[in-house]
Amino acid sequence: MKIMFSIPTHLTAIAIVDSATIDRLPVTAQNRPDCSAPMTQAEINFCANEEFAEVDAELNCVYNRVIGNLSETRRELLIDAQLDWIDYRDAQCELAGSAVAGGALQPLYISTCKTTLTEVRTAELSAYGENRYPGSNASDLATVDRQHRDAFNTRCSRSNVRLVDASERAWQNYRNTACEFERSGGGNAAFENCRIRLTERRIQELNRSSR
Repeated sequence: MKIMFSIPTHLTAIAIVDSATIDRLPVTAQNRPDCSAPMTQAEINFCANEEFAEVDAELNCVYNRVIGNLSETRRELLIDAQLDWIDYRDAQCELAGSAVAGGALQPLYISTCKTTLTEVRTAELSAYGENRYPGSNASDLATVDRQHRDAFNTRCSRSNVRLVDASERAWQNYRNTACEFERSGGGNAAFENCRIRLTERRIQELNRSSR
């Protein structure tokens, strides 16, 4: 399944949200599992992907509603942020799946990761639609940046460095463009809060995946 954001035509080709490929699973329309009680790993994988497809569709609804109420300048900023978020989501979830690379659990890890990140992003977009920005817990960017470097180095020591680097670069791009969007509506205070909030979240991701 592919879901496309309603954005300018010149961006359409790169603004596609790719769900995990269901066709690879030995589950067909004729024997769709009961996702309230999946019995096999293939069924669990299938149902995890179905859950991602549902939250992905909800994200698109919220995104389209929000972007339709923005000025042209802010719309372009949000498009940039959303494209960077997609790159970040895919890179981060590839990293998550690498923990069980080649195994039957890999599709589950990837779908679960995408579901989690999509739910968080949907909450952010919903807040934008209400002209507010999610808060952060810390007040000092320098402190969370140091914690972030420590978490990143630890993660690199325990995982595929190429995938960690790719995920980190994608996250940096997303943080930059997302926080520019928030600055466009809330000024420098919103920009600083955004950088702290997203860095706090990144630390949690890196620490969680390095265990």
